[in-house]
Amino acid sequence: MAANGVSSGARTVCEKEARAEAERLLADPRLHISDRHRAFLKYVVNALFEGRSETVKAYSIAIDVFNRPASFDPSSDPIVRIEATRLRETLQKYYGQIADEPGARLDIPRGRYVPVFVERDHPPCPDEDGEPQDVGLPTEEPQAASPPDGRKWRHAMFGGAALLAAAVTGGLAYDATSPTLPDTQKPFVALSINASQKDKAAGEAVMEDLAVSLARFGTVRLKSGASGSRTPSDAMEQSLYQINLRYAEDESSVSLWWQVSDAASGEAVWTDEERRTVASGLRNEAMHDLVFAVSRRLARPAGIINAVELRRNLPASTIGNVCVLRGEFAVEQRDAAGLKAARSCLTATIAADPTNADAMATLARVYVWIGRSTGDDSYFGRGLELANRAATLSPSSPRAALAQLGVQYQLGQNEISIAAGRRGVALNPENADLLAKLSMVVFLTGHWGEGVQLAREATEIAGQPIRDASFVMILDEYRRERYAQAVFLARQVPSPDAPTTVLKLAAIARLGDRPATELEIAAARLQHPDLDRTVAAMFSGARYDSNLRDALRAGISEAGLKMPELASNGAM
Repeated sequence: MAANGVSSGARTVCEKEARAEAERLLADPRLHISDRHRAFLKYVVNALFEGRSETVKAYSIAIDVFNRPASFDPSSDPIVRIEATRLRETLQKYYGQIADEPGARLDIPRGRYVPVFVERDHPPCPDEDGEPQDVGLPTEEPQAASPPDGRKWRHAMFGGAALLAAAVTGGLAYDATSPTLPDTQKPFVALSINASQKDKAAGEAVMEDLAVSLARFGTVRLKSGASGSRTPSDAMEQSLYQINLRYAEDESSVSLWWQVSDAASGEAVWTDEERRTVASGLRNEAMHDLVFAVSRRLARPAGIINAVELRRNLPASTIGNVCVLRGEFAVEQRDAAGLKAARSCLTATIAADPTNADAMATLARVYVWIGRSTGDDSYFGRGLELANRAATLSPSSPRAALAQLGVQYQLGQNEISIAAGRRGVALNPENADLLAKLSMVVFLTGHWGEGVQLAREATEIAGQPIRDASFVMILDEYRRERYAQAVFLARQVPSPDAPTTVLKLAAIARLGDRPATELEIAAARLQHPDLDRTVAAMFSGARYDSNLRDALRAGISEAGLKMPELASNGAM
């Protein structure tokens, strides 16, 4: 038998048998392993069947399984390598004891942290062309490149016996030409503007201000000059968008027509126009408002350019900018599956580039939600470390400010949280979303008037309702027992989330209209099928002012919903 218990004649099994063996093995009381090794084994098996084995490295295992800090360095801390060796030895002894039983066997070959399922005495299951697939194996911790693409699970899982034996006994070196994880950069934008002769100087000033405003969002890169040629490709996937502008003004208004085109295809992906009325002597203010409105629509994380980037047909294993965008989307949507996937690709992104502040900030926010959902407070500390590192690497980053704001608030460091938010807003005055998050923290820490004022400012900058700002204003109306106004505001929110929906239901119930309440609850359950669980998840860890908490308890109970321990909205 070859090292690690894989004989030279072993054949791999099909996915169905592999899954069955994984479930049987983890449930078998004869497998005597520590909780740490069981968590290790579950981690690599789950990654395999979810098609993300390529993200599993010593760094990710150390962070996710062994609770090492984000500063973990595999070269100086060998814990993963040591525990992997012990786990391999335990598995080898276990399978030696049940050698007479039929079925498959799980091995973790030396050289990578990807399980391989081979037969004990069953014939192999053929793949599409009738033969098991062979893949080469990298060294345990490749430094210059990442493991092979694992989108097809059997390609990541199965190694031919001959190559496996060679890898184990001969120390097969990692080939630098092996496929790497798909990597992405922030998209480029190239600006150009047209204006009449009389408006030319003003138009150029608008374009300069727009360039500055776009850069502050930190989600795009500005291409020098106005050339629409595609940026030369390199090892990373990157996009280029041409933004054509047309500025005009008259005595009463200023306007900016704009069109976004994909430079690669020439397709116009969005066309629109913004206009602002000019009050007496306030032309410059109107122009600034115009610029802020356009830059926000283009470059906010949920803006037009990033929405197009998210729709690109890229593998789930993609790291870099697209992974950051996916992570932000998962946080805003409270999507458990999305958060899980984002955690893996963000960890891989940081491993590939330890200076990626955006990935650190986004992973910090992901950790907050994982900690909230699992009740494991250790995630908050890990999130804080990442948020602080992101702020150190990129002091003016709105993403870093948002991460610090959210994590520090979650830890009860209210004043530090608010200070981080204020600093971020001062550096990014057009970022209405960051201002809305700050308004929520300010409000929920008892500064009612200031929180509402900040929420209104955020809405004014955005020119439309923002979920977090709307939540603050609805909650304030509820707090003041103006339930009809709270319901009115809640109905103005497009695509309301669970907390907004709960507030609306509580306010309707407090109005005493039971038939209307029942109709609204039925509609809410269609949108949120497991509404009671959603309520419990969103309101965990009591942090509300006591009077407001009692008022919310009364309304939610009257609405007929299960009443958890209430907390902050937690929408960081």
